[in-house]
Amino acid sequence: MKKEELLSIINEGENQQVEFKEGCPSSHELSRIICGFANTDGGYFIIGVSKHGGIKGLACDLDKLQQDISNANQRVLSPPLINVQHFTVENKDLLLAEINKANDKNAHTFEGAVYVRIGSTTRKLEGQSLFDFLKNKQILCFDEQDSEAKIEDLDENRIKSYLEKRNRPDYLKANSVKDFIISNMLGKMNGSLKIKNVASLFFAKEPYKWHPQSEVRIARFSGIEPVNVISQKDFKSDPLENIAQAISFIRQNISKRFIIPEDSPRRIEIEEYPMPVIREAVVNAVAHRDYYSYDSIQISMFDDRIEISNPGSLPEGLTKEFFGKRSVKRNPITYRLLRDCHYVEGLGTGVPKMINEMRKSGLSDPEFNFEAGFFAVTLRNIKSSVKPIEGMKDLNQRQVNALNYLKQNKTIKSKTYANFNNISLPLALKDLNELIKFKFIMKIGAYRGAYYLLNEEKFQ
Repeated sequence: MKKEELLSIINEGENQQVEFKEGCPSSHELSRIICGFANTDGGYFIIGVSKHGGIKGLACDLDKLQQDISNANQRVLSPPLINVQHFTVENKDLLLAEINKANDKNAHTFEGAVYVRIGSTTRKLEGQSLFDFLKNKQILCFDEQDSEAKIEDLDENRIKSYLEKRNRPDYLKANSVKDFIISNMLGKMNGSLKIKNVASLFFAKEPYKWHPQSEVRIARFSGIEPVNVISQKDFKSDPLENIAQAISFIRQNISKRFIIPEDSPRRIEIEEYPMPVIREAVVNAVAHRDYYSYDSIQISMFDDRIEISNPGSLPEGLTKEFFGKRSVKRNPITYRLLRDCHYVEGLGTGVPKMINEMRKSGLSDPEFNFEAGFFAVTLRNIKSSVKPIEGMKDLNQRQVNALNYLKQNKTIKSKTYANFNNISLPLALKDLNELIKFKFIMKIGAYRGAYYLLNEEKFQ
């Protein structure tokens, strides 16, 4: 890292990926901080800088501090990759430790405990927060856990239907159900065949018997309050059937209008909400829900909106700023089976697609909320004139200016954006949020310390 980059990081202040230390940290504190960064997003630990970004210099011997950091890192299991650099700023020594993020499905521990970064602090995880962290890391994974169901509890017709979607209709003519389970990693031999939860979820004769939480509850209300129910259904089949039935119910209960194009004598049916958005929201709810929770997926239809919610909020240590930028597959085998059946093209890329489909239909953007352990999508039939954004050509000149600036300067703050575009701060934030929605940039931190980075994947 160059000195200019270091100064830029210091000027931005502390956040989830940056921490300052004015004094000499103890060995215990060093290990705890290294563990926290590695378990979250990685980041920079800068020693010799005050909490408010003042350059103070090292208060301890440089060589000894470097050795202390190396020893502290070795006490973290397994030791993450770190890079330590010495800088001289204003004739004062600073030490930068850059800590790499843990690999997927790996958690670092110090003295048997898991630490993470939450905001600008390092915290020890215990109880439910630790359980959630291990789930989100897929160290504890519902899909992979052994089911109480046996092979005789599986439905051959469900398996045949799945195989037909994969263009393998004749598989069971030469192979057994047991072969299917093992070859698709849906179970394992350990003396006897152990079937995974995901197998009984998708292929049991009675999926609801083994996983009652997998049901999808849907209701159509009169008006805009959940008071008078017009129609209500509970779907208690396998995920594929639940998705199909839920989409069908929604389609039957939304308004429709008809138009006759000038170049065609046939009328065209226009639905109140774009069905690709409905489909994406329902599939995402089934794919990403927390199957450890006993709550159901709930779909509520009103005169002015549709609400689709599933148990399972943001992963521990993941802030709202990162939603839509990082893909966390809570249920990786469920995702694979849905992909095999062509229900998904790539979960994690659906947010911009949903926004654009709503805009093409002249509707307001979907709303994404994380509340009380639930993730909710709200689709409103409110008209909007906001245009879809499918590429650079759809951005305004201010946004293009910002992307060009980021290619040269690495980071930008909202105030800088406002100044060089000569606009108000509220308009700058609106522009920046639009760039975040469509994954052109990423927001790091919150409030006054927030800054923005170019999303390199978008430009590859």
